[in-house]
Amino acid sequence: MAQILKYVIGKDYRPLTALEAKGGNTFTPDYDKSNWVQARQYEDSLRQVFVEITNEDGSAYDLTGANVLFEGILPDNEHKILDNSHAVFYEDPTTGKFRFDMPAQSFSVAGQYKQAFFRVMKDYRNIATLEFKFEVLADMVVTGLVPRDYISPLDDLFNTIKETETKNVAELKKIVDDKVAEITNLMTTLNQTNTATLSQLNSAKTALSALEEKIKQDGLFTQGEAEEFKKSILIKMVTADSLEDIMYGYSIKIVHNQKDYPKPTVFYYENALGTEVGGLGAGSFGETLTKLVPCEAEYTDNDSIIVRIPRNFYMDAKPYYKYGNWYLGSGNKTIKISLGNVDDSAAKAGDGKGSSYLSHSTGYFNYPTAPSDLRAVYVNDTAERLEWR
Repeated sequence: MAQILKYVIGKDYRPLTALEAKGGNTFTPDYDKSNWVQARQYEDSLRQVFVEITNEDGSAYDLTGANVLFEGILPDNEHKILDNSHAVFYEDPTTGKFRFDMPAQSFSVAGQYKQAFFRVMKDYRNIATLEFKFEVLADMVVTGLVPRDYISPLDDLFNTIKETETKNVAELKKIVDDKVAEITNLMTTLNQTNTATLSQLNSAKTALSALEEKIKQDGLFTQGEAEEFKKSILIKMVTADSLEDIMYGYSIKIVHNQKDYPKPTVFYYENALGTEVGGLGAGSFGETLTKLVPCEAEYTDNDSIIVRIPRNFYMDAKPYYKYGNWYLGSGNKTIKISLGNVDDSAAKAGDGKGSSYLSHSTGYFNYPTAPSDLRAVYVNDTAERLEWR
């Protein structure tokens, strides 16, 4: 049972949905009519989807060294599929072709997927295809799977544990260590692309608890060994709460007085005019290292907003209003928050009433973490300065 999906990187296009456009609340993409998949509830692995990816100039997209992640939101609009385990590549990956064997959990709910697409990942870089139309026909006879989030590396890990009869601690640790590395890589990608959700993350947390219970029940470890094993996993793998903390652990409260619920856009940059290290004109001129920062919004009322961004952007600073936007600054580093078109006089009335703070540690941050964005900055002919976040 095979269907073919074709994508052209750099040429494929669809208009923004109402949800993606500012102020919208619906997500109904304009699907390519030739890219669709239809299956029946409770199928398992025999539903094969063949994918062909080319570049805009007609050449094949090189998949050498790549892995493919299928991302989907089930028709119930609640549960999600994150599967990087079922792509089968051709002998020559430079052809831009692969086969994807859809897992059983993909067909647990009848109806049309809210969103379905592939993400090609190479060394923490990635590119995504447009959505394809994915429909699951109802099976009125058989009662099948209970819908749930499906994160393939986690399922693979716990299926392996379940099937393993060994009581050899070292062998079990080796199995888990290999899968934990894969899970961590997936979570890193989700963090960078801002697609992780609490529901997905809670699946990881639940699965980790299930492993602990399995170990205790089967006597694979003594109590002391189980605790040490749990600590080793927690050090390597970010739990649900702590990944949410990493992604949105820095909160910035703004009193905007707009009588509205605006959608925030957050930018980070360095060396804005007048903030350059070494004074005006030292090094680069104007903003550098500009980044669009993923964010979440929490509305306490229609006159204030709490903008939550990754905690590694933390500054010991309060937001201030200037020229239609809010800013936080620390040395040569700046965070800019735009709330769209605002009433200037109302915004000025709330200036100075905001704050910023880190969320409480969830436990993961009791462990030392490596610096991110480590780089050397030229000072003079004999010195360089290391900077990181």
